Amino acid sequence: MDQELVQYLGERFDRQEQRFNARFEEVNTRLDERIEEVKRHTGILVEGLRQEIHHVAEGLLMHIEVRHREDRDYFDRKFEDTQALTRSSYDHLQQQQDQTRQRVENLERKSPN
Repeated sequence: MDQELVQYLGERFDRQEQRFNARFEEVNTRLDERIEEVKRHTGILVEGLRQEIHHVAEGLLMHIEVRHREDRDYFDRKFEDTQALTRSSYDHLQQQQDQTRQRVENLERKSPN
């Protein structure tokens, strides 16, 4: 090949390479900008999710506290009911015992030994 053709093709190749490199840099820059935009958007989404999870956790904690209080009140009432029933049964048994004692005493007085 003659020197002129080699020089022409070399210059042409260099220009194509420069265009390719410029285009590559442009695409790379746009890609970097898009990645940064996606990062910011993802950060906003994550922060929103964090807030929502926080609200759910607060709601669950409030539900658990209310439920615990309701359960405690329920069992306190049941305990009081059981105590009242126990006292009533004890009083009734005490009365029966007193009546039985009285009858035994009456029978012992009437019985001629």
